Amino acid sequence: MILSLLACFPTTPVSVDTADSGLFENDGDDTADDTEDTSGEEEPLLFTKYKVDDPSSVQGVYSSGSGVYLVSDGAETWVGSASEDWQSMAIPAELAGLGLNDLWGAGKDDTLEMAIAADDGWVAIYAAAAWTVWNIGSRDNMGISGNSAADLVVAGDNGLAHFDGTAWTMEATPGVTMNDVWSYSTGAYAVGDEGAVYRRDAEGNWSISDTGRDGNFHSVSGSGASDVWVGGDQGAILHWDGGDWETPETGTKNTINAVFVAEEDDVLAVGNTGTALKWSGKSWKLLTTDTNQNLYAVHGVSGANAWVAGDGGLVMQYKEE
Repeated sequence: MILSLLACFPTTPVSVDTADSGLFENDGDDTADDTEDTSGEEEPLLFTKYKVDDPSSVQGVYSSGSGVYLVSDGAETWVGSASEDWQSMAIPAELAGLGLNDLWGAGKDDTLEMAIAADDGWVAIYAAAAWTVWNIGSRDNMGISGNSAADLVVAGDNGLAHFDGTAWTMEATPGVTMNDVWSYSTGAYAVGDEGAVYRRDAEGNWSISDTGRDGNFHSVSGSGASDVWVGGDQGAILHWDGGDWETPETGTKNTINAVFVAEEDDVLAVGNTGTALKWSGKSWKLLTTDTNQNLYAVHGVSGANAWVAGDGGLVMQYKEE
C-alpha cells in the first residue's frame, strides 16, 4: 500500500555558496595499486579532502551550486560546502535508522528539489520546502533520478517504478537488483546485477538493452539519449552512442561505483580504493585522489567543479585549476 505523509523541515536547510570554491560494495577483488593510466600520463588534478561526522558510507551527493547535500547508509544527511562546516540536515522520521542509498537533486535555494532512495521501500521527496514520504515496496530502493520532483524513477530490489507527481507505478520487475537509474526528458536507463541494462521510452515501457557484458553494473548517467555511460565491476565503463555500446579501456580493474556526466565529453567516474577517472573525449585519464577509501558518489556543477564521497564520511572537492 502506498503511503503519503507530508513533513516539513524543522528549520530551513542551510544553503551555502560553493560556486566560487569549487563533487557499492567492495567485491573483494580490488587492490590499492592495480590502477594504471593507459594514456601514459597521470592527470595532476586537485582533490581537497573533507569529512563529515559519520563513520558510515556516503552513498549520494548533490551539488546545487549554492550547497552540497549528502546522504549515507547510516541514515545520516548533511549539507555544507568547502567554506563551511558540514551540518546535519533534517529528514522525515520514517527514514530514521534506514540506509539512504541515493540522492537526486535539481535547482537551488528557493527552487531546490531533492529525492532520496532508501531501504525497505521508502522514498522521500523534497519540494516547495517540504518532504513527502512514500513507501513503494518491502525491499530496498537503490537509485533515484528524475526530471523534476513530480517526474521520478526509482530502481532497486522491488523493480523499476515511476512517480508522476501523484502516485507511484511499478513499471518493470527485472528479477535482479537494479542498482542505479538515470532519467532524461524522454526516457531513462537503469542498470543492475548480472549485466542488466534497461531502457525506458516516453510511454513508460522498459526494454532490455544488450551490452554484451554480464558483470554487475552499479551506475548510469548521460547527457542525452545518444550519450549514456555505465560503470560496473572490473573497471568496466560502457558508452552508448545511440547505435552501439562501446567499451573504452579504463586502465583499472577496480569496481566503478558512480559516473557523473556534466555534458557530452565531460565525464567523471569514481570507484573502489580511491579510483577516480576523467574522460578526455578520447580516453580515460587517471586522477590522483590520495585515498584508498571506496568512493560511491560524484556530482557537480560541471566536470571541472565536482564533489566525491565515500567510505567513513569521506567527502572530497574536485576542482580543476
